[in-house]
Amino acid sequence: MVYPSRTDIVTAMRNPQVSFKANELIGGSVIQKGSRIIQYSGGYTTVFPFHTKDSKKVAVRCWIADIGDAKKRSQEISTYLNALNNPYFCDFKYLDDAILISGSIYPVVVMDWVDGKPLKEYINDNFSSLKSILPKIASNFKQMVEYFHQENIAHGDLQHGNILVKQDGSLIIIDYDSMFIKPLEGMSDAIKGLPGYQHPSRNQNKFINYKLDYFSELVIYLSLLAFEQYPNLWNRYYETEDLLFSKEDFHNVDKSEIINTLLSSSNQIIKELTQRLKEQLSKTDIMDLQPLEELMVDKLEIAKDKITSKWDRQPNKPSRKEIKLPNSNEITKKF
Repeated sequence: MVYPSRTDIVTAMRNPQVSFKANELIGGSVIQKGSRIIQYSGGYTTVFPFHTKDSKKVAVRCWIADIGDAKKRSQEISTYLNALNNPYFCDFKYLDDAILISGSIYPVVVMDWVDGKPLKEYINDNFSSLKSILPKIASNFKQMVEYFHQENIAHGDLQHGNILVKQDGSLIIIDYDSMFIKPLEGMSDAIKGLPGYQHPSRNQNKFINYKLDYFSELVIYLSLLAFEQYPNLWNRYYETEDLLFSKEDFHNVDKSEIINTLLSSSNQIIKELTQRLKEQLSKTDIMDLQPLEELMVDKLEIAKDKITSKWDRQPNKPSRKEIKLPNSNEITKKF
């Protein structure tokens, strides 16, 4: 299928009586600012805020490129997410034969409109309160990705533009074209995501899987912690297409200024997670990556737990009150 350009789609949106073929679009209108039609462009789609005939505000998404069986992906994901009924996702519906563009009929997806701001925009608008908002966003983000792991799903293109932050700091994920769910196992990994969020090995990955987000999760969480600790970084990196790291940082780890800066951080969590980032970048297959919650496990605490566990299994051991665990230096020497 030859897909229309953004200009062709805008032209069709200006002529609703001729262009709209699906019942969900007929009688509705695209939202404009003066004479300009509002649209949000990104990746393989362009999105229009839209008022239906009953004045409900929705988002109409039109494809400008092939993502590989968009109908199957959309229908399976819609059914799956509706069954989950989780506030991290918004309802959407795939409409076949929905809009006439340049003489051909194309499908669209109609999604509930979310009253939230993209992650970077939200942070920038609340820059004066950075120290108070970022811990909450980071915590909410960590809880969200843990839920994804629990449900064995992956978004596939986890980045600032696809993470919306509501006024209360809660998160909603949008744009599900790249999502992995069990019913789609075996489908091609066509949408690789923004390079500043993706492991270099993602380019060689052939099929979508539940580990698609593992590297992006670490990148986003570590970035949020870094901006909280070092607010001056925000003005330096806000205008980039990334959040904090770039694809150049991932391809030249040892020469990366930001990675080396964070490795010398006085904040132990930031320092350790940056080291984990380097470790993950040394892997050559995304199937070897680890989820965020595993990367955050304190290796020193694991060592202490192993020592305690061994002690507990010994006969004639003294009571716990008499046990004195070795200090950190001793453990480091031992292991």
